[in-house]
Amino acid sequence: MDLQTYLDTMVQNSRNKSFENSPQITLGELIEQLENAGTKDDGKDKTVCFDFGSAIPTSLDSWRGSYNELALGYELSGYDGEGKYEEATAEKLLNELKNAIGKTYTGWKGGEYTMNENTPLWVANSGNSDNTGIVGIIDKEYKIIIVTAYCEY
Repeated sequence: MDLQTYLDTMVQNSRNKSFENSPQITLGELIEQLENAGTKDDGKDKTVCFDFGSAIPTSLDSWRGSYNELALGYELSGYDGEGKYEEATAEKLLNELKNAIGKTYTGWKGGEYTMNENTPLWVANSGNSDNTGIVGIIDKEYKIIIVTAYCEY
């Protein structure tokens, strides 16, 4: 085993151990939770937001804190978003999440990283590496709230 492979293995083993004790969820777990939330009683798609401010999810990217993990970006909606408002829906988010399985993302400083159902999820826009992890959802029947928490890497 070459030195780089050895170091990568050691780092991954350390991450796996820290993730075992973390409330943070994976790509597959978020997909499952969103699918279980279903639609509104009238059959229409539920809106999705984060549990902070007026933030709504946008798209996925490699997380700068560890390129082989994913970050779900966000933007501010309503008046916080300078008057622009694009509704985030469960269907749009589910499509984005499902398309990430098996997809290869480029790390912030290069490298190619393929994501899978066990990939941990963070909240950060491209280039950022905050420690805001996704820990679950709250299903409010008419909307879904993505729950976040400070998580260690």
